[in-house]
Amino acid sequence: MTTILTLAAVAVSLAGLIYLAATDPKRRRAFNLPPCSRRLALFAWIVVFAPGATLLATEQTAAFVIWLGAGTIAGWLVAAKAPTPGASAKSQ
Repeated sequence: MTTILTLAAVAVSLAGLIYLAATDPKRRRAFNLPPCSRRLALFAWIVVFAPGATLLATEQTAAFVIWLGAGTIAGWLVAAKAPTPGASAKSQ
């Protein structure tokens, strides 16, 4: 059960990180992409960190430490990948 909970927490956080990277204004300018028309940054940050808070609240300490490490690696992997034009967060 702990493994499934940890993987779910990492997946939810990864989704938030991908959204933040796809809609980041500075990153979009650096890759010559059009600006994003709408960005829900506060909601995305809540999505990124809520699984960690949930793991701590349910006293899943080992799962929390694994989530921290996986979140760090996932963040670096998301940042390292160059965005493809048109594949992420389209502007209107």
